[in-house]
Amino acid sequence: MKKLILTVTLCVALSALAAAAPAISVVPAVYDFGSVFEGIAVSHTFMIKNIGDEALAISGVSTSCGCTTASKPTEPIEPGESFALDVLVNTTGFSGTISKNITVYSNDPGSPLLTLRVTGQVLKSDPYHITASDAYYLLYLLIDLRTAEEYEAHHFLGAANIPLDGLADALADLPHETFIILYDNDGSTVDDAALVLRDEGFAFVHRLVGGINEWVYQYDLKNILSNNAMFTLPPRVQIDTSNRENTQLLASELDYLFYLYIDVRSADDYAAGHIIGAINIPYDDLESWSDLLPNGILLIAYDQDGSMADQAALWLINNDFSNARSLLGGLGEWIRQYGRDYLLPVTP
Repeated sequence: MKKLILTVTLCVALSALAAAAPAISVVPAVYDFGSVFEGIAVSHTFMIKNIGDEALAISGVSTSCGCTTASKPTEPIEPGESFALDVLVNTTGFSGTISKNITVYSNDPGSPLLTLRVTGQVLKSDPYHITASDAYYLLYLLIDLRTAEEYEAHHFLGAANIPLDGLADALADLPHETFIILYDNDGSTVDDAALVLRDEGFAFVHRLVGGINEWVYQYDLKNILSNNAMFTLPPRVQIDTSNRENTQLLASELDYLFYLYIDVRSADDYAAGHIIGAINIPYDDLESWSDLLPNGILLIAYDQDGSMADQAALWLINNDFSNARSLLGGLGEWIRQYGRDYLLPVTP
């Protein structure tokens, strides 16, 4: 009898041990976002809960395509606790119904692989829209190394005036993969500036060959903001480009790349943080700027959510700026996709 009781006791104990296990639960496991314009990033948070009685370890999280990113807990989820799994699906390049899977790998013996799903309709955006993804692809920062007085007299639209001695500090918060174009009057100081930035870890630093003087020789005051001061050019120096380095940018190449961000928010909002290279023209001031803005280049208007920028882009298009676009979703969408890394406080 004692042996029987002992055997039963052991069986019960073993059964209890066997039953002790983590159990993963996500309700609901499918998120339908409805419909968005192509280029908008859809975000959602799935709540992963451990409904078992042992710690739940998430060993991995994978997605069905590179357009989808998902967070992963770094610590086990204790019984009764939950983890917020943040998912972002970039709809750029998609149309119609989409369905993206997120697979969660865990130590739940009953469900070691749990599939979550994000689904919905992707609509074609308006022709005057540009997605954050496409705008990001074009992104560069144009830096004027000259004196404040020279900058005030004439400078490229969208250029930031940063003297050489303050260059590294001014850009300390920018990602090192930022595409940077340096210019001065004649190209004589850009090499030193490029060395400073490369020593700080910036990998994509380019120098405008011949500086702003060479640009004016070739293109006059195209894409240059002037306070009506006379632009006095020295005698033109012949530039040998036969052995040009790939980090040296010709005026013709800058002309090909040139575009302009227009922040149509208030001056205070602009000062609080704007996309690098953006100039501030509040929506109500657009008409007064129409004679100063260049025709033929890409003009990207943006505000916080895209509503005012849509009106700005349409106004520009209707006033002979056929290449005007509105940043789809505005600065808010940009920040959701790229964070605040490419934002600067107000520039001189």
